[in-house]
Amino acid sequence: MAHVPTEVRRQQFIEAAIEVIAREGADGATTRKIAEAAGAPLATLHYCFQTKENLLWAIFEHLHQIVQADLEAAVPDARPAADIAADLLNGTMRRAASEPAANRAQVEIWLWAERNDPAMAVKQYDTYLQAWMGFLRAATPPLPEERLETVVRVIFGLIDGLNMQLITHGDEEMILRETATATAMLTAYLGD
Repeated sequence: MAHVPTEVRRQQFIEAAIEVIAREGADGATTRKIAEAAGAPLATLHYCFQTKENLLWAIFEHLHQIVQADLEAAVPDARPAADIAADLLNGTMRRAASEPAANRAQVEIWLWAERNDPAMAVKQYDTYLQAWMGFLRAATPPLPEERLETVVRVIFGLIDGLNMQLITHGDEEMILRETATATAMLTAYLGD
């Protein structure tokens, strides 16, 4: 059997874990099931990540990087805050609808972290909070700094609610209509 480079194997484990977590939840996604789904030895998974927690963090980072790259490409700066916020909300929900396994896995990892490693849950949330505040800091005219974090947290609240509906019902058309409504409300608020 040919040797598989560690970075390639790590990516295989991450991709397999996303599918297993989406199907069975973070608690049900044992390292054995993930290794089987990746078609690799369990010992190799432990060599690559040492612990399940490290694997979950690697999945979070992987998914965050994808979302961040998508948003950087879709959210030009030097525009009104309402336009940037709308792009963030729409872009996130379109990705969630088009990548249901990744979306569900990310939610499952957040819930697992909240129950088992609250510091990890806070770190995940803060990673997105800082990134999105960065997007909105580029608005013209800029939002006052004391308002910025609140606006991002409200956007997160909208996304969290829409995500729960998407996961529960799986109706992509409905969620995109509801995202449009949430976007209209958000832009009306920020447009003042």
